[in-house]
Amino acid sequence: MKQSMDRVEALKEIVTFGTEKEKAHSEIIKFGYDSEEELFEVTKPILASVLNMYLTSRITEYELERWANFIECRDDLNYDLVREHIYSLANPYLVGEISREKVTEILKELIAS
Repeated sequence: MKQSMDRVEALKEIVTFGTEKEKAHSEIIKFGYDSEEELFEVTKPILASVLNMYLTSRITEYELERWANFIECRDDLNYDLVREHIYSLANPYLVGEISREKVTEILKELIAS
């Protein structure tokens, strides 16, 4: 059995919906939210991959919203390239509910940019 994860490994597992995501959630608690530096970048391909998970019913609207909220509240994540989309997914009551149509539109924007 693998030892505990470091902070970067845990962030990567959570952000990419890795196979050890559940373990990573329990590990990341050790580090808190605050950080002097951004240790992992949420890229357009990562966002596209997660959106495809939603479109193929591997994750739910709730999981997608929780994922985006996790990203928004972490100082140790850089998500500048996808900030607008993360905000939209994390705040469905302000920006509009998560739906297949909305996610498809975000994917089209990611591909076009």
